[in-house]
Amino acid sequence: MIAQPLGKNYSRFVNVLIFIFPIVINSLQVAGDIVLFILAMMGLFIAISQRLSPFIIKDIKVFSYLTFGYFIAICLSVLFSVQAAEIAHYIPRDFYFLFAPFIALALYKAEININYLIAGAKVSLLVIGGIVIYFGGFGDARNTGVMNPGVFGNLAVLLFFIVLAFSQYESFKRQIFTLISLLFGFIAIIGSGTRGAWISCLILVGVYLYFIFKQKTKLVLRSKIILLFIIVVICSLITINEPLQNRVQNGYTQISNWIDGDQSTNSVGLRLNMYKKAIDNIKDVPFFGYGLRTSNISLFQNDSSSMGVISARFNHLHNAFLTNYYNGGIFLLGALLLILFFPMMIFLKANSQNRTNSVFIAGALLTVGYASIGMINILLGDTYMNGFYTFFLAIFMLLSAQSVKKSSK
Repeated sequence: MIAQPLGKNYSRFVNVLIFIFPIVINSLQVAGDIVLFILAMMGLFIAISQRLSPFIIKDIKVFSYLTFGYFIAICLSVLFSVQAAEIAHYIPRDFYFLFAPFIALALYKAEININYLIAGAKVSLLVIGGIVIYFGGFGDARNTGVMNPGVFGNLAVLLFFIVLAFSQYESFKRQIFTLISLLFGFIAIIGSGTRGAWISCLILVGVYLYFIFKQKTKLVLRSKIILLFIIVVICSLITINEPLQNRVQNGYTQISNWIDGDQSTNSVGLRLNMYKKAIDNIKDVPFFGYGLRTSNISLFQNDSSSMGVISARFNHLHNAFLTNYYNGGIFLLGALLLILFFPMMIFLKANSQNRTNSVFIAGALLTVGYASIGMINILLGDTYMNGFYTFFLAIFMLLSAQSVKKSSK
């Protein structure tokens, strides 16, 4: 089925929304929700008025089944919970996945101009970098505006690499703007004080260099100079940033102490204790899990130690894969693995056929980034993380499918 855009005005409006979303998702509460709601309602109207299902359109069919399937798995985790009535009110946080097929349908019926998305992502990096500077730069307070520092740092990393993925073939003037936005983005990443985001950043650096290496093309001189300048500035900021060095050192010390048997209730020790206890008891998890947001209660409700008491207060295990398995059993874990790694396989396969297409690289970086975040934190349980992934995955999978279709003609 070939996309039939609804007209220039419709496409222009959709592209404006595409420009706005990256700017507001990490800086203004509710604003990102409004953008996604508008797109979902547009897609729902198209589906009803044109009797068009997103589940039969080839370009968005896979995305639609993945996201809707994840929502069904969430519902099952509530249904089979012993506290279903108490935790059902958390389901609206995952409505993004219920309406994701219609968001994709709204995008499908427009002529997407990827430049709007990239421009919005660059402006977003400038905004969030400015927020960190305004609230004290690289201080210890971790002030990140209206956002939780952990979510703020994670989304900053993803925006940083999405912009970087599309920067290679830009004109010199655009690369200068890109350079400035990336520097502000790096300030946001470091200033968030989120060690998990720093780890994801290092992983994505390696993945990005892999894609560049696979291209087997020589970078032009100005690209080399800009890349060298970025590396020098980043290394300089790391060297002179004392709070960053302190958090890294503290993390290393806390890991060493926990291995030696220290039971201090610091952030790293709590995480490692959660991982160990979850893995030790993984064979006892019911087939459908214990229910949404019950992983910590099921593990630590009878643990009277200081770590156990504190761990029981959390609603996740600081690992998305373990949390999903405890909450929803094999179904919810399987749904998470599918929504992360199936698109990743699609992007990697497309990249193997065309090494220079930035959409494939950005899509792979998005999925790898989320997978890396999920190893040490909650993933698709936060409204901002849910909305960000739904939006960007819809665009990258749609553009990827259209690019593959064009290249096969």
